[in-house]
Amino acid sequence: MGYGSGYGKKGLGRYQDMKVQTASPAQIMIMLYDGAIRFSLQAKKKIEERDFEGKGIFISKTQAIIDELMNSLDFSVSPELCERLQQLYVYMNERLTEANIKLNADMIDEVVNLLSTLRDGWKQALATQGDPTAKSDEQD
Repeated sequence: MGYGSGYGKKGLGRYQDMKVQTASPAQIMIMLYDGAIRFSLQAKKKIEERDFEGKGIFISKTQAIIDELMNSLDFSVSPELCERLQQLYVYMNERLTEANIKLNADMIDEVVNLLSTLRDGWKQALATQGDPTAKSDEQD
């Protein structure tokens, strides 16, 4: 066993935990979108590789994040916007389910484009508030 063996993943996990714990709600939303995009792209790759089990796992992870985004909607603040976002999230989950059944990577691309547009909107909102993290397009 080499020096420091096993500490890399633990250290990264602690860093990511701290990043989430110190993030603003808007930054957490961006992290959720980043994760959903990353998992969607992994699902697409699994379809191309004909790894159907892996595809299902990554689609499920994406859908779990979309469900979390849907659950975070606050209809008391902006009912019309929340209603539209809820419809969009339901649509994305339906497309992912269909992509899962039909092995259709194009449907995943559609979801990635929608998620990216929403993520960019949050980034723009953070930038207008002067948040320095909004300038980074890094996806961890």
